[in-house]
Amino acid sequence: MSALPDPYAQGAREPAQAPGAPDPRYANADLLPAGSGEFRWHWWDFAAVWVCVSWSLAHLMLSGMPGQDRFSWQQTLLICGIAQLLVLLPSFLVEHAGDRYGVPFAVFARSAFGIRGAALPAMLRFASACVWFGFQADLAVQGLMLLAAGDDFYDFGGFLGPAFLVFVGVQLWIITTGPSGLRVFANLAAPVLILGLLVTYLRVYVYPEGPMLPVPERPIGWGADFWRAAAPALASATALFAAVGLTVPDLVHLGGARRRTEGTGSGPRPGVAGLLALVMTGMLLYTMALISGSGYEAGSGPLVRHALGDMPGGTLLAVVMLLVATLCTNLGMNLVSAAYDLSSTVPSLLRFRGAAVVAALIGSAVVWQTRDTGDYPVVEWADTVEGFFGTVSGILVAEYWVVRRTRLRPAELYRRGGAYWYAGGWNWRAVAAFLAGGVLAVGGAGEDPPLPFLAPLDDYGWLVGLVVSGGLYTTLTLRARATAAAAAAAGD
Repeated sequence: MSALPDPYAQGAREPAQAPGAPDPRYANADLLPAGSGEFRWHWWDFAAVWVCVSWSLAHLMLSGMPGQDRFSWQQTLLICGIAQLLVLLPSFLVEHAGDRYGVPFAVFARSAFGIRGAALPAMLRFASACVWFGFQADLAVQGLMLLAAGDDFYDFGGFLGPAFLVFVGVQLWIITTGPSGLRVFANLAAPVLILGLLVTYLRVYVYPEGPMLPVPERPIGWGADFWRAAAPALASATALFAAVGLTVPDLVHLGGARRRTEGTGSGPRPGVAGLLALVMTGMLLYTMALISGSGYEAGSGPLVRHALGDMPGGTLLAVVMLLVATLCTNLGMNLVSAAYDLSSTVPSLLRFRGAAVVAALIGSAVVWQTRDTGDYPVVEWADTVEGFFGTVSGILVAEYWVVRRTRLRPAELYRRGGAYWYAGGWNWRAVAAFLAGGVLAVGGAGEDPPLPFLAPLDDYGWLVGLVVSGGLYTTLTLRARATAAAAAAAGD
């Protein structure tokens, strides 16, 4: 077994930057650690984006969660809270490197997978982001048309194509201004959304058509039956959060107001994770009240339509809320991560803005192919990729916290033949751990799984991928470190 590069040497203290310019084949201005104004995000910028993301995710979860008619609102909050903790904790462990060293997720992944091998997790996340972008954009357009046209919606089906193109064009106009465009838009969108939700909540409270919080049709209590029913619901919620979990590092790495390019920084604050979880929980509870108090039925359309339909100006408010929430979510959770991923894979060809345009076009093409069938397998897609997201999170957490002890050589992340070049730009240990964890995590997924004997693991795919890949990568790497140390001692 070949010796590992010296960053694995126990007790080594890596310098923040090594001399020499980055290789242009593996770097561009958008990928390098930067301290310009668009990177100086504050906690309120993250909170603004998360308000919009939370509302959109609450809509998706409450529309598609298995067994929803059996859970009380307390049980639903518990399930979603556990899913948040499962996903956000390792996500914030991963984002520490981005905040400290100022690099996006796809660049940080090079430390574990290699300069070239990082394309594996990057393009996996890129593919997921493109699909989510297309699904959310198309569903938002249909929701807007439904709100505007009401029962005559299907008479205007021919306008869906042009409306979709306009909606995508607005997102491209915002994102091509760079990360600062997302920040400005989120800070404008979040107050509008909060005010709209407050008006909607008051409307439901004064003119209720049902209980203020959901009452299950077939309650199951808190015994063993609940935990059996909660497993697929938890898997569904975790799958949706998993897609968000690996986008958190790209957003948090923008918060480098106190970060310096020499590699020091503030590091993550536990309060940020708590703030995001609190905002998500509050929005979820808020949305549940809107659903129940307005006589909402799961899967019947945009949530606010049912609460605001009879209120003067209610339709316009509902349209604005759906528009700003979906725009902000699609930009922050999909296009930003996809742009960094693609730019990191081909940095000499595409920078952030160009990569964002390519991602939007690919996502639009994907949804265009499924438009005729009307089948949007969002939850199924999330269930399939969540296991792979768990494997990536497990490997990166092990790499950064166990192997590197939070010390990186940022300059080496952009250089051929350096500390993260491994063998031809690939670290076979990370690839082996990724494949092993991925097979166990997703091999039993779907109605007709490729490996049926792994079907019992399907409900826990994200956690299986996290534990197996992280554990295997740690074992392989520490053994290689011990072998290298023994070889060095024998040579002396």
